[in-house]
Amino acid sequence: MATRLILASAALTLGASAVAAQSLTDGAYIQGFVGYSQLQDTDFSGTIGGNSQTVDTDFDAGYGLGIAFGKEIPQWSNDSIGTRIELELSYRDNDVDGVNFSGNGPAAEANVSGDITQTSLFANILFDFKQSGPLTPYAGFGLGATYSDINFAYGPGVELDDSDTNFAAQLIAGVAYDINANTAFTVDARYSRAFDVSSERLAPNGALTGTVEDDLDTFSLNFGLRYSF
Repeated sequence: MATRLILASAALTLGASAVAAQSLTDGAYIQGFVGYSQLQDTDFSGTIGGNSQTVDTDFDAGYGLGIAFGKEIPQWSNDSIGTRIELELSYRDNDVDGVNFSGNGPAAEANVSGDITQTSLFANILFDFKQSGPLTPYAGFGLGATYSDINFAYGPGVELDDSDTNFAAQLIAGVAYDINANTAFTVDARYSRAFDVSSERLAPNGALTGTVEDDLDTFSLNFGLRYSF
């Protein structure tokens, strides 16, 4: 299954690259966005000290930003629905708020600090639901890869400190408001998942005690500007 997903992501990325190579002045655009990012609670699980354990973690609200280059595809569009394909590069940062390590019982861990950052490259397909006025709702999805940098500590100095690059996917829904013929203000929500992200767990002396893994799910609310050429 994972192989098929990765192949699908590669095909979509190649398709976006091919589109970008065609008539960039015809329906092409650039978009930037910033906004709120919330990494969902994680249940990092694995073998720690020879036993099956979990490192349950929750996160503070953070921020995200990104840039996308895209193009409308006339062959895939009509008077009611426009189809766009784009490449998106985005970054998100969330501080760790609390940790519960199953090996220490139900109580929350003390001395929690650190964060998880995610840098993602997505190939997106988006559908514009054309209206008579300046508002245009849109929705779509993306496939790609996310580089996750995990760096947080708890208790007497135990750390999850690692990085991993994994297959990722996202869903997108939003609306664009036309400021003028070339510029639109956008608001959208995105829900992304990086699959099977793993991290080493280190003792206070730096010794490896085990490896844990979980999917990373992130919800974001973004505000942006799109400029069409």
